[in-house]
Amino acid sequence: MTNNNQTKLAVVAAVLVGLFAVVAVNKYVKAKTEVKAAPTVNVLVATMEIRAGGEIGPEMLAAAPIPLAALSNTHITLPSATDATYEKAMADVQAKIVGRRAKRLVAAQTPIFWMDIDTEPKAPFADLIGDDHRAVTLPVDNVSSVNGFIRPGSRVDVVLTASESALGILAGTGGGAKDAIVSSVILQNVPVIAVGKNYELEGEEAAYSSITLNLPTRAAILMVQARSMGQITYMLRNVRDNKTERDRNRLTVSPGASFADAVRSF
Repeated sequence: MTNNNQTKLAVVAAVLVGLFAVVAVNKYVKAKTEVKAAPTVNVLVATMEIRAGGEIGPEMLAAAPIPLAALSNTHITLPSATDATYEKAMADVQAKIVGRRAKRLVAAQTPIFWMDIDTEPKAPFADLIGDDHRAVTLPVDNVSSVNGFIRPGSRVDVVLTASESALGILAGTGGGAKDAIVSSVILQNVPVIAVGKNYELEGEEAAYSSITLNLPTRAAILMVQARSMGQITYMLRNVRDNKTERDRNRLTVSPGASFADAVRSF
């Protein structure tokens, strides 16, 4: 009877040892074959395709994880979306990027690198308008725009060609004299802040049909009124020439005897 009990105990012990061995082998195999999840980090990505030269808007930006091993110093890193600092971090990134332009095409759902972004943000157009000034846009053609050589940053004198009566000049010498056409400089050394839709000093050369001037409010209203009175021509100045002529007679050329006098004065 004792021998039978010893035999049973030996069998049970062998079975338990076998089970422990199986469990140990399984754990070892699992440890060796299990693929561990690689650590990740959040970076800025494009939510949509951004074309080369395209302006970057806030709706184009989001955060997405990439493997930590793939991170470089050109990525724009962000906290996890569940992190309490995420909103502020994203707002800071947007403040640095929104309004700037992409140097190359950035595909949707791919990281945006610092090297993909222009180094200088494009200033809002309204920031170019001086205090107590207004921007006024006026049509031009090849002649009035000096064949397109007027560019953002140029300075111009504004000439209005209209009738003497429109300009408030006494017409002729009486006796039924005609209301002659007169050309007069009405504004001098006026800054041009845009041609067409381009307001960058080094913007690409392009045809345009309007220019925008930066003027004190009263002068801006004067230009709006001048459009309905006659023909406006812009005379381009050297940007280093800031002299203005005070003598109104020297700024007005009339036909007839006064026109001949003006020609002789040159």
